[in-house]
Amino acid sequence: MVSVSSNINWPPIEGIISDLDGVVYRGGTAIADAIEAFTRWQKAGVPFCFATNNSTHTPEDVVGRLRGSGLSIAPSQVVTSAITAAELVRTNYPHLTRIYVIGAPSLVTAMRDVGLEVTDRAPEAVVMGLDRDITHEKLRIAVESILNGAVFIGTNPDLLLPTASGFEPGAGATIAAVAAATQVQPSIVGKPQVPMIETALSRLGTKRGSTIMIGDQVPTDIQAGKRAGLATVLVTTGVPTRQDPSLMAPDFIVSSLREIEVSATRAAQPRQRRA
Repeated sequence: MVSVSSNINWPPIEGIISDLDGVVYRGGTAIADAIEAFTRWQKAGVPFCFATNNSTHTPEDVVGRLRGSGLSIAPSQVVTSAITAAELVRTNYPHLTRIYVIGAPSLVTAMRDVGLEVTDRAPEAVVMGLDRDITHEKLRIAVESILNGAVFIGTNPDLLLPTASGFEPGAGATIAAVAAATQVQPSIVGKPQVPMIETALSRLGTKRGSTIMIGDQVPTDIQAGKRAGLATVLVTTGVPTRQDPSLMAPDFIVSSLREIEVSATRAAQPRQRRA
């Protein structure tokens, strides 16, 4: 049952996993209520970890961005879809070495950091994330490679990303175009799949039953949290919610992170683990 009341009877909360885009900031603008809430939870000793489908930033980028907004965290408190995609290639396809990447420099770096060769010559896998410099030629190479048997991996299925002035197409929009052209469905590593949530949970060291997942998108954030067995909180500061009866509903809905109540006694046990 979803609660939208400001008088929510919150369950014990010992750990927090949260999305970033649309929750902590919109585009280049921080959401003041969110920064205030995370600062308060940090002072209270509540361990938290960010799990973001955005593959265009490294954990260090996120740390710098949040520091500029007044929130200081460690890189180990950020799990990105770029890092998760690289780990998935290494774990699930250990025999692959040549990867074609459509995405930001951070996605390329993540692949190289695990020893993969990024190339457009006979790639064995195509990894797609958000690429704001997307071209028809990049799409052509991806399509041709996949039709020739390359493994198809997508960082995340987000169709829309919130910006300071509205919305922009997400990685899911171009991934969907390649999937339509090739008739091959990609393996998605980001939310609504659970690998990032499990990684974040292991870094927190908190119990599943007392850890919440915060997000602004029901199809991705909320589904990932529910699939991982967490209580979920939808905050309405990001992408507008679209009714879809086939999706699991969030446990709670808030308009501001200020509404989430975490007492000091509930936050007293676990401390943030460093990866």
